[in-house]
Amino acid sequence: MSPNALALVELLIRERRALSRFIARYLDPVSTEDTLQNLYLKASSVPGDPPILEPRGYLYRMAYHHALNRSQADARERRAMAEYACEVGDAVGGEQQALDQAQLREITRTILALPPQVRECFVLNRYLGLSEREIAARLGISKSLVGKHVLRAAMLIQQHQQGARR
Repeated sequence: MSPNALALVELLIRERRALSRFIARYLDPVSTEDTLQNLYLKASSVPGDPPILEPRGYLYRMAYHHALNRSQADARERRAMAEYACEVGDAVGGEQQALDQAQLREITRTILALPPQVRECFVLNRYLGLSEREIAARLGISKSLVGKHVLRAAMLIQQHQQGARR
């Protein structure tokens, strides 16, 4: 390992928490962790020549570019999935697609009508895939309260859907 790589890896290890917070400004928690791991691999392969005069600045610039690249890749993936969904939707039939979209709008309205903390816990858990422990740490509440909020949201959504079907 070159002297530059060694300095960057040591700095990355020391500043892992701060780097994680920095990257989290641009990415979701899972992507943040993946980006940190990729950053470690990239930092460990930095050549020794020319010497890096400001390793901290260099490391944060690397982190920013990795986060940016990951964000762009995620956006490309979402666009591709949306295009695929449109293609599949075209094959389904216009009437069924309209019914599905109406149901989706109704569920979205129901979620938006939930109490703020219940809604936030539900969205973080079901849509972003965060665990109850991660949500509790993020919101500063207990893990059991997060579970109760998610369950309450699911029950309210289900009740609303059952009421809409009648």
